[in-house]
This record gives sequence, structure tokens and C-alpha cells, in this order.
Amino acid sequence: MNTFNILPILLLIVLVMVACDRTSKGVTVNDYILHWKVGTNYLEDNRFRSDLVLINQSDKVLHNDWSLYFNFLRLADTESISPALKLTHINGNFYKLSPGEQYEPLQPGEELEFSFEAFGSAIKEMDAPDGAYFEFSDGTIVPVKIVVGSFEREEQLNRSPQDEVPVPTPDIVFEQNSTLSKLPPDEVGRITPSPVVFTDNDGSFTITTETSIYYQEGLESEARFLSESLVPLLDFQLSVVKMNPSTENNSIQLLLADIKVNGVNKQSGDEAYNLRISESGIEIRGSDPAGVFYGIQSLRSLIPLDVWHSPANTIALQTASVEDAPGFRYRGLHLDVSRNFQSVETVKRLLDAMAFYKLNKFHFHLTDDEGWRLEIKAFPELTEVGGRRGHTHDEREYMIPSYGSGPDPDPDASMGSGWYTQEEYIEILRYAGERHIEVMPEIDVPGHARAALIGMKARYDRLIAENKVEEADRYRIHDPEDESEYMSIQRWDDNVINVCQESTYRFLGVIFDEIIEMHRAAGVPLISIHIGGDEVPEGVWVESPKCQALLEESDELDSIDQLQVWFFGRMKQMLAERDIIMSGWEEIALVGYYGLEKELNPDFAGAAIPYVWSNIWSTGTEEYSYKIANTGYEIIMCHASNFYFDFAYNKHPEEAGFYWAGFVDTPDPFAFIPFDLYKSGVKDQMGRLIPESAYDDFEKLTNEGRKNILGLQGQLWGETFRSPERVEYMALPRIISLAERAWVPTQDWMDIEKRADRLEALATEWNEFANRLGQRELPRLDVLNGGYNYRIPPPGAVIEEGKLMANVSYPGLVIRYTTDGSDPMMDSPRYEKPVELEGNHTVKLRTFDTRGRGSRVVKLNK
Repeated sequence: MNTFNILPILLLIVLVMVACDRTSKGVTVNDYILHWKVGTNYLEDNRFRSDLVLINQSDKVLHNDWSLYFNFLRLADTESISPALKLTHINGNFYKLSPGEQYEPLQPGEELEFSFEAFGSAIKEMDAPDGAYFEFSDGTIVPVKIVVGSFEREEQLNRSPQDEVPVPTPDIVFEQNSTLSKLPPDEVGRITPSPVVFTDNDGSFTITTETSIYYQEGLESEARFLSESLVPLLDFQLSVVKMNPSTENNSIQLLLADIKVNGVNKQSGDEAYNLRISESGIEIRGSDPAGVFYGIQSLRSLIPLDVWHSPANTIALQTASVEDAPGFRYRGLHLDVSRNFQSVETVKRLLDAMAFYKLNKFHFHLTDDEGWRLEIKAFPELTEVGGRRGHTHDEREYMIPSYGSGPDPDPDASMGSGWYTQEEYIEILRYAGERHIEVMPEIDVPGHARAALIGMKARYDRLIAENKVEEADRYRIHDPEDESEYMSIQRWDDNVINVCQESTYRFLGVIFDEIIEMHRAAGVPLISIHIGGDEVPEGVWVESPKCQALLEESDELDSIDQLQVWFFGRMKQMLAERDIIMSGWEEIALVGYYGLEKELNPDFAGAAIPYVWSNIWSTGTEEYSYKIANTGYEIIMCHASNFYFDFAYNKHPEEAGFYWAGFVDTPDPFAFIPFDLYKSGVKDQMGRLIPESAYDDFEKLTNEGRKNILGLQGQLWGETFRSPERVEYMALPRIISLAERAWVPTQDWMDIEKRADRLEALATEWNEFANRLGQRELPRLDVLNGGYNYRIPPPGAVIEEGKLMANVSYPGLVIRYTTDGSDPMMDSPRYEKPVELEGNHTVKLRTFDTRGRGSRVVKLNK
């Protein structure tokens, strides 16, 4: 049996006493601890070892009448478990631990040490087992407290011996920040994303109680939005008046007009605007209502920060003029609410942040393996069963736990359960529409469909029990006789719908029609439905009698391997009949199963929009975007290397997030070069330098291909989003960087051929943008909509020659420190210049926002 030094029992008892015990219906007080730590990531064949200790803190003997259930993000080698126990992979990331042949009852106060191996690596606290609970033979459910051990040794901190990404220790961060410097306010951009033309003028205009908002026909919504958005900054609300010939000065005027941006004519659909603040008033002219709306956002950006933090009865604005239009017409953000459900209020706050930074597409990932989150009136089981997770042996009432959601299926108990009613979805649609954000729902098929399958099986069983066989069969999406064996990348063995039966298409038709009706009821357009289409594993449908029958009957199909593309064709046709464009992940433009080499499929070019995501540096997939665009597809660039905002900001063990394609910090979206992509690849996901010549033979973007790049999108996958605050932490400030690059896709530094010179020029541009974040954007986010929970970066720090020196990633944020070993608070000394230290000290530092929220504490010893 593998053993290791564990924390003293006394310390663990204290941890249990101060831990917040989870209780719910049928759950008793937590008397058990599972201590986990990484033994090593340096095993052969891309494996690591987990070392665990099960501690019985109850007053009862732990006999062999129990099973311990938990979620674990990696695929465990169930044969590697210590012989006293048995480890079973149930499905997905759900496991069961139970007594083995050599198990001996665990007495009160005793502990059992064990280990097992798994594939991949684990370098973060969030990689630990989660959502653990006992089920005893009498059906009693008891939660288990997880205690995570420290990450100290190289083999715990690194993914493998080849991992060259540094852990962000204070000295490493200090060095990384050394290229940054605080700029004078007049050298820091006042509008984000950056406008095409911005001119400061002498003079000012003051909004007072006498100021009114006048709007041209068709702009009442924008006028009311502006009036309401100024309420938190004023002691009154500006009146909204339709434009008339007697419109006076001392007003804000909203108009539609033919305008120019930097000498270029703009027309309806260009989302362009001219903003002019003069001493007599404010005028916003837009090429269309969206342009006027973005002019309003720029006007809000120009309101001084002190007004945001100290509302008054007037707002004084410096006179200025702006000419602006976006570089990309698609500027998107994706939110996954399947893995962890998010409330309507959370979605609205995200939409508000998007609108402020002029993002205009909301990709709403409503379904996946772990949850169906939209009410479909024809199929209530999709949400009532497929929208809940909890402890179950048969999944007849709800699905098994995922991502630590635990045993209680009540939506109030965890974010694993929940869904939007149709009324709530319509409310979200209208809210987005008022902010000129188009909502694109995603119904993920044919893979990533387990929640749909579980829900529809429950419906099938109910109708069969009611002797309604024909009704049960009419919308069936599974084939009960299919004995195909496969495993998805998320380790599900039953998450792909059967594409060989007409009932599947009748089901999808009902789904599409109800969604279309919801958009119609909301009064907002439904232009595209995203069908997912990604990560279908090899082995699906091979043993399906229905698929074998289809192959025998069809004149166009010769093998199982053609079914996925054939399915995409059916989807494209079904949506086209409804005047809807089919969107999907990059797989809709490719042929091949997940993990295998793929070829381009040109058949849907011009009729479907792929969202290209898998450009992991140095893996050979980097050219997918350009290949697909050059083939004739309009594409959205969603590259994991720069735009996956579920990834951890960095390698620190406490910085939660995935990292399978590397780490994504706020500078990464900013550094992306859409039209010369390979220049963006400097280091691979292991931190190793990519040779400048690495992509010489890769396909280059053609002039026609360039026209097919519609824009950029950030992805907020929800596996680790256990709270609304977590969503905002992972989104902000990264979406601000995304918004900048989507609005301004080309800059002079991108054209520099020599890497060293290009990176130097990039550093200069980033320094200004980092100052914008630290001096303007983040302080505003402290009060916008009541304040956002954006990530505050810990400071960098070193002690050299007895002096403490510190810096921060966003110049303008405040650093505070202590020298007595206590954690810095808002009343701690503010770091402004090097500090002389006398004697030995434990120095701690934190970065703070204007509200008193602090970053992770960093520590140095002198």
C-alpha cells in the first residue's frame, strides 16, 4: 500500500470543525474527511498518482456497508487502486469507491491510506475529487469533506518533466510585470474598445436637470436605455422626448444619418457612429440603431470616474468627437449553462458587461451531457429529468452528479440542477435585444446529448407504462438495441443520439420550432441555431440495427463513418426550411471522429458557419481556421489558445480553471492576430518556444478566405462555475481584451515580421491597454451594475538588498503590504515606492480594488 505523510489529525479535526457542513434532505452532519494530494505527475504514459486518506471522525465503525461517490476530472485507472478498496468508473466524471477484499473496518478516529493512478496530470486544487458523499446500505446519505493537500514539489507543480511554464511566484510575476509602467492619465485611452478616431477638444458640456434626450423615430429604445443608464450617476432621470423642429441646445440628440468614419462612408448594418460633445450639447449619429447604441456606450465611457464613484446632480463632460465602427461584425461570447446552471440575473449581468464593451453576439450553450436547461413544453422530461442531477442508481428521476454537484437534486442545493422556463428565456432574449445583442441558442447534437437522452428515455418509459406505444416511439432519440461501445472525451459511454431513425428528426423539429416561437414571442430575430456537432467519438452507431438497416436501404451511404456528415446535412436542410442558418463547431466542416485525423468537407461551404476552436499550438490543428475559411466557409475564430475563458489565468495551484490547451491570461486575446494567425504562436501549451519557421509550410489565409472571417468569440465553459461570482471572475477582465481585438482586429505591430521586434511593439501597445484596465476600466467595474467580481491580479514582489519592490499587472491598481505576517487589509500601508526593511520579516502583499476586495495574498521572507 502506498503511504505518505498526512496532516496531523489534530489539524484535520480543526478543519472539520470550521468547515461549512452541507446538509440537505436525507443528509446528516459531516463526520468524514477525504484528504487528497498529488503524489506525482511524473509517471510514464502520461499518468499521475493521487494519494488519499479516508478519515473516520464519526463515533461509529465504518464497516463494509458503504459506497463513497465522488466526481473526478481525470480518467482513473480503476485497476491501480490499493487492494483494500475497489474503484468503479460509473460514467462521465462520476466514480464509486467501495470496500475491497482486504478492507478492514475503520474504527472511529482511524484513517485509511490509499492511492490510484489516472491519465493526464493534476496541478491545481480544483483537480481534487469533489462532491463526495457516502451511501450506506440502509440508504442513508452522508457528505464527505474534501481536504486538499499542498502543491510543493516539482512533480506536483508541473504537468510533466517537459512542462516549462513557470509557477507564478512573486518574483516571477515581478519579472513579468517589469515591462509595464504607469502612464499619465492623458496617455491612457478613454474609450474601450479603441475608437477609430478620437479627438479631445477644449471646453465642456454639463448634463443638468434641464437636459433632455431627444430621439429620432426608431430610436426610442436607445434613448430610454441612455436615460436609465444615467440614473445611478444622477439624482434624477433625464426626460426622453421624440425629436421635433424646436429641439433646443442643452440636449442629447440621437439620430440616424449617413455618416463617415475616418473618411469612409458607412451605411445601415455597419454599426457605425459619430459622437460629438460640444459646449451646447451632445449628438450621436448612427448608421443604424446599433451604431447609436455603441455611441451611447462611448458616451458612458467618457463620464469621469469620480462621477461613477460619487453620483451628483450634474455631469461635466470634456468636449470631444469620435468616429467609430467595428472591425468585425461578429463579436461574441459563449456561456455554457449545462455543466453548471446560471440564473437569469447572472446572464443579464453578463449581457450588460458585453453591451458596455460592444460585444454583440451571445452564444447560449443550453444543452450538453450534464444538463438540458431550456423548457420544451412538448417534452417536460427534458428539464424535469435532464435538468437535474443527484444521487440515483437508475436516472429515472434525474441524472447522476457531475462536477461536484452532490447528491441533492434540488436546484437550491447546487448549480447542477435548474433550467429556464420559456418565459425566462424570452425575458433574456428581450433583455439582450434591447442591448443589440443577438442570442444564438445551442442544442448540442449528435454527441454531448446525454441529458436529452436521459430525459427522453424517461418520457419513453412513462408513455410505455401508460400503454402509449406509438406516442413513445414517435420522438425516440435512442436505439435500445444499439450495443455500440465508445467513450467520449468527457468519458461518457452513452451520450450520442441515434441519427438513423426518423423519430430523432421529429424530436429535433419540435425543439427547433419551440425555440423559433420563443424568439418570435420575444420580438427578436433568430438568425442561427448552433447544433454543436463536436467531439463525436469513434465507435458510435457501429452496432445499431437501425443504422445497419439505413445503410442497406440508402443509395448515398456506404459506411458508418459517413453518418455524421449525413446528419449534418439533414440538420442544415431542416434549419434552412425554417429560414435558419446552421452553425456548429468546426467539426461541421470536417470529416472524422474526435481524436482522429480529419479532412475538410466542402459540401456545406456558404451554407453553414463553423466555430473553429482546436488550434492548440504545436499540435498540427493550427491551420484549421484558414483551411476552412479558404474553402469558402464563413467562420468564427474561437481558438482555445486565446479565447477559452474557462482556462486558468495561470499555473498557480489556487487559480482554478482548465488547462488542457495551456493558460489564458488577459493579454492573450489582445495578442491574437486574426489575419496572420501563426504569428500569435510564440510558445506551446507547455511553455516551450515555437520556432519562427514552424508554420512556414502551413496553409496561409487567402484574400477570399480573409473575407470569410466574420469575427471572434470567447468561450465560458461552465464546468468550474459554481457561483455567479465565479462566472464574472473568469469573464472579467478577459472579455475586455476580447472586445478590443474584435473591434480592432488589425494594428501596425501585427505587420512586423521579425518576432523580437513584433513582441517589443506589442509590449508597448499592451502597456497602454493594461493602464486602461488599471486606471479606468476596472475602477468603473467596481460600481457598474453594483460592481462586478472581476479577477484582481496578485502583485509581483521581490526583496533585493533589503528593499521590498512590488508591481502589478494593471498599473493603477493599489498594492498594500504588511511586515508582521498578517494578511494585508484596506487599512494596511499602500505600496508606492521601494520599502526599506530592517531585520527579518514575513512580508505579505495584496492588490486591492476601490471597494476593498483583495487578490490572493503573496508572501516573501527576508
